[in-house]
Amino acid sequence: MSERETEWEHKDKMWTYLIFLFLFVGIIVAVNVVWKNPGGAESAFKTFMGLPSYTLAVVLFLLGALVFWLGLKMEPDWPEALGAGMVAGSIAWFEKIVGWSHFDFGGLTVIPYLIPVLVFVLLLMYAVRNSR
Repeated sequence: MSERETEWEHKDKMWTYLIFLFLFVGIIVAVNVVWKNPGGAESAFKTFMGLPSYTLAVVLFLLGALVFWLGLKMEPDWPEALGAGMVAGSIAWFEKIVGWSHFDFGGLTVIPYLIPVLVFVLLLMYAVRNSR
């Protein structure tokens, strides 16, 4: 193994720990906000900074896309899976906002549940094919 390969392996670990640190701090802040003021958290969940209810889903989608894209640039696979899960979760959230019944194509009530799963699997397939 050359020195260059070892250097990149070290940078991949650094990025993994850095992303994990930001996610961990974000989760702790979110849990603290919900724990201290559950009513305020519920109202903030419905409207994001006074914007419509779908704004938080858009933010989740954009963050998921960013995490997925950054994951494609790194060696570990978990950022891609996390980003794909965030994107799929935001799609499920959009379906809930619009109404699950609008996605019952052909009377199949399982379709709204399969759309986010399909997006998740397709993103992971893309990641496996195009990852470092």
